Amino acid sequence: MSSPYEYELPVEELIERYRACYSGAVYDVLEELGLPNQALANDIRPVDNRWVVAGPAFTIKGIPDPTGDESLRARRIELFTAMKATGVPLVDVRDCSFDMQAAHYGEMNATVGASCGVIGAVVDGGSRDTRFLLDRDFPVFCRYLSPVEALRRWSYYDWQRTVALRGATSATVTVDPGDFVFGDIDGVVAIPRAHVVEVLERVESLIEQEDEVRAEFESGADPVAVYRKHGRL
Repeated sequence: MSSPYEYELPVEELIERYRACYSGAVYDVLEELGLPNQALANDIRPVDNRWVVAGPAFTIKGIPDPTGDESLRARRIELFTAMKATGVPLVDVRDCSFDMQAAHYGEMNATVGASCGVIGAVVDGGSRDTRFLLDRDFPVFCRYLSPVEALRRWSYYDWQRTVALRGATSATVTVDPGDFVFGDIDGVVAIPRAHVVEVLERVESLIEQEDEVRAEFESGADPVAVYRKHGRL
């Protein structure tokens, strides 16, 4: 079976080029391709508005766990081993089963994850240890911040499976291992693996066109003439 992390271009190049983009352009291209429901819910935001995250998803499914089941928590070590085994930079993408009791991510997750190739996290839930994450400059996108520990409230269940995060224009957005996620101050979009390269190339072309349009407006050109020339404002 081929790896979900094999693309037409090297992963590191894709990450670098996506990081030069912005979420609005990525969304516009996805919509043009007939994929309008790829934006995550509007309250999944960067902890620090300066943060940008871009990269292939390593998906995690968590569930409420009021008993603190040790067998579930013990599997966490296997999870990080699986991350490292991919051999590529990853974004930790967490489906928290709509739980809102606790923080589902924190500084220790970031520390261990970074040692296994993780470059950021997108969490449909909560995060904590924020001061340490800021000090590390480790990008985390989440719904809320909370000091509440996940132990006896929530735990890992499975990983590297299809997960469902709440959506902006649909109830949920499904994310598979190897799909790309891109997030900035405006929010997060998920790019299906089969479209990762095509979306990137179209976004870069769109941004180049927007730069030309912007320069013409700033030069004092007639707005109507610019619109007729480019068909875009």
